[in-house]
Amino acid sequence: MLRIFATNRHFLDNSRYILFAYMLINDTLQLLSSVILFLLVIGLVTFPTVYCVPLLLLSTSTFMNTTLILATMSLERYVAIIYPLQCPAAWRSDRIWIIILSIWFLSFIFPMIEYSIGERDPAVDILSTPVLCKAIYINLSPIQ
Repeated sequence: MLRIFATNRHFLDNSRYILFAYMLINDTLQLLSSVILFLLVIGLVTFPTVYCVPLLLLSTSTFMNTTLILATMSLERYVAIIYPLQCPAAWRSDRIWIIILSIWFLSFIFPMIEYSIGERDPAVDILSTPVLCKAIYINLSPIQ
């Protein structure tokens, strides 16, 4: 589907199709990171926290990103209905990347805050102590 999207100019000129392709890429990343995390936990594979946190960040942020993409797609259709003959500047296909980057920023900032202010075990060295790659082992705070 992405190959068809990339080779046809009509799809690149419409913000609806750009958002759809972005959703395809995001969901692929989310599925890939979730399956990798699932297999690592099932196999009881342990490795240092410094390698585990980026994988957890990617999985969490792409999961949060899916709902934001769907909301943006419906908002884009709403704007297209309200302004049928003229598209607002923010929703044009050459500027839709600004909206996509802001969606990524919003979905990435909350997991980043969660993992950065969490309670750490002082005995665990993030560079060398192997841990199971689960969020409960990375952030020990019961409040979060």
